[in-house]
Amino acid sequence: MEEQFIKDKVAQLSFTDCQKLADVNDPDGVYWLGYCYEYGIGIEKDENKAFIHYQKSADMNNSKGMYKVGYCYSLGIGVEKDNYKAFEHYKKSAEINDLNGIFKTAICYYYGIGVEKDTTKFREWRKNKSEYGKCTNCNEDNTDKAWCLSCDPDIATRWTSGNKDIDDCMKSIQLRTFAYENVVEWIPFDKLSDIKEVGKGGFGSVFKATWMDGIRKVDGNEFNYVRARESFSIVALKTLTSSKETNFLKEETKEYFMVFQYANKESLHKYLRKNFVELTWETKLRILQDISLDLDRIHDLAGYIHADFHSDLGLSRKNDEEVSEGDIYGVIPYVAPEVLSGAQQFTQAADIYGFGIIMALDKDRLMVMNLRCMNSDPQERPNASDVHWKIRGWLEKIASSGDNEIKKQFLDADKVIKSLPMPKHSDEMYTSKIISTKLIANEIKEDLFQADSAQSKFDITKV
Repeated sequence: MEEQFIKDKVAQLSFTDCQKLADVNDPDGVYWLGYCYEYGIGIEKDENKAFIHYQKSADMNNSKGMYKVGYCYSLGIGVEKDNYKAFEHYKKSAEINDLNGIFKTAICYYYGIGVEKDTTKFREWRKNKSEYGKCTNCNEDNTDKAWCLSCDPDIATRWTSGNKDIDDCMKSIQLRTFAYENVVEWIPFDKLSDIKEVGKGGFGSVFKATWMDGIRKVDGNEFNYVRARESFSIVALKTLTSSKETNFLKEETKEYFMVFQYANKESLHKYLRKNFVELTWETKLRILQDISLDLDRIHDLAGYIHADFHSDLGLSRKNDEEVSEGDIYGVIPYVAPEVLSGAQQFTQAADIYGFGIIMALDKDRLMVMNLRCMNSDPQERPNASDVHWKIRGWLEKIASSGDNEIKKQFLDADKVIKSLPMPKHSDEMYTSKIISTKLIANEIKEDLFQADSAQSKFDITKV
């Protein structure tokens, strides 16, 4: 136990702790003691003693020690320079899968350093060097940074939420994970702190919380990728569509929440309202490109519709999922006319209409007409993929070095936008709420019947 405690502390490179490990003939301790001597960490710098300890750890079959002995012979650190002995020790470390040793062995063969030049063996050793290191479970090459596709997805599924449907759904996603940072995780409630509600939308509530485990990340470099996490992460918790309304979030409610990256610059609407004049159209298009890509994934890959496109609190639902007859959730200006009138329920084409409204914030551009997003006929609207690639094409035009008409229009728009007033509406107007399509349809019929009246009495903001 004491020895393991010391090893944990060695990450701080304490000479005293390394000495304690070396005294009990721990190979890593001997190696790190040599490292302390080489760089003068906690002790006066002494390259001769550094080499002695590297050699001792190499004799104990420590791959890092073998590599360092070769390194010392190569540069003449604490020993007379000798390329032949350098190659010999590089190769010994390479044969027990030390990545630095593999790389150096290949280089020696390529340039003929300490060994006869041999490009065939150079290629063979380069093939042995995994770009991402070795799997600690099967000792085969990792398929990504600190990730083995053969072993790690299975290891990642060793948990349970206690709910069969959630377990099956999440584990099926985990088994198809190609990178350590992309693992979808089950987060127990006791790993969250400082939870508070920050908003509500038509399809759920959103909370801000601190995830104490922190988001996954990979540290290190191509020779030594290391799994790590942020010390803590601020996240957003969103209630699922089917969850009951929650007045106060408690563990005892047994509700399930989806965890997202917390948007620290508030909603898209608030962000644009505060920064629209300062943002260039290139920046706005990049935001739209990202939104359209995610919408395409919702539509095409998942087969879902967003159904509450403007609300930053809304969650997607299945393409064929029914909602209560006569009622919808949404933000009225962003709801497609065929949905608002009650003629149709939400569809993927209705999502495209909502996307077009977001694009129409800059009224001096005819982008929406170009994309036909707001066409009155849903069948004539483009799909999310078409929208994404159109925006991507515009960005390529703007980034090009030469002049072109698209680039000119957007640059002109950047100048004009500074003189245009931004509409001012309360945040309440941009929060999704229940909308009675029956009431709207009846009022429309009444207005048509009373078409000769000077002004309609119908106030759409009250439905």
